[in-house]
Amino acid sequence: MQERQWQGSAKWLLVPVAALLLAAFVAWEIRYARRGKEPLVDLVLFRLRSFSFGSAMITLFFAGFTPLFFVFTLFLQTGLGYSALEAGIAITPFAVGSAVGAAFGGRIVDRFGRTLVAGGLSMVVIGFVGVVVAVWLVPERGTGWATLAPLLIGGVGAGLVISPNQALTLSQVPVARAGTAGGLLQVGQRIGAAVGIAAVGSVFFARVAATEGDFASAFDHGMLVATGFVVAALVVAVVDVVLDRRIHRRATVGQPGSVATS
Repeated sequence: MQERQWQGSAKWLLVPVAALLLAAFVAWEIRYARRGKEPLVDLVLFRLRSFSFGSAMITLFFAGFTPLFFVFTLFLQTGLGYSALEAGIAITPFAVGSAVGAAFGGRIVDRFGRTLVAGGLSMVVIGFVGVVVAVWLVPERGTGWATLAPLLIGGVGAGLVISPNQALTLSQVPVARAGTAGGLLQVGQRIGAAVGIAAVGSVFFARVAATEGDFASAFDHGMLVATGFVVAALVVAVVDVVLDRRIHRRATVGQPGSVATS
């Protein structure tokens, strides 16, 4: 994001500095907990598979879905000349879909578990790809109508991810640690959103500069990065589903009266 404002390569030193600060913070928290005191971040929570997988997945997901609003509105307003109201209306199907998906997902999350989240992520990927295709097939003023259906699909998928994941990720957390766990989950979402907007925004503006104002191409490249984050989140969710089924299968086989087959 500082490519033009901060000339030179010195800005990249912030990355290793951030890594060192993170390592120092983790070391401090471990040492603090060993001394019998209450740490700011209880790292023991990450030993819970549901919490560690859920936190990683939602961080990647927010890095992917949050930039959609940023680059889509920029594309519509700056690239196509939409007004702020028109751009807001064009993105509304995603919000409507999210509300519907969240309401529906909250009722069936206990039945389908992490499989529901994986399905929601798949819908978001389909929706993102559909938006990119719609932008290329229906350029200019018709883009808002062409992206209505894929945005609605992606929004429903997002609703099936965020709310159910909250329930699943915190399901095994002790009540005494629920506040800390919920706070960590929110921190992961904020970090994911910040990283995603920075990454997708950088690609978007770099493409605009390279093509001398081709906002459609810039949107395409930016959405490719955003979709990559969502796909990474889907991979984490699928791995969690596979591990959960293996653990359940082993527990079933180990129960009295079960019959092992070859």
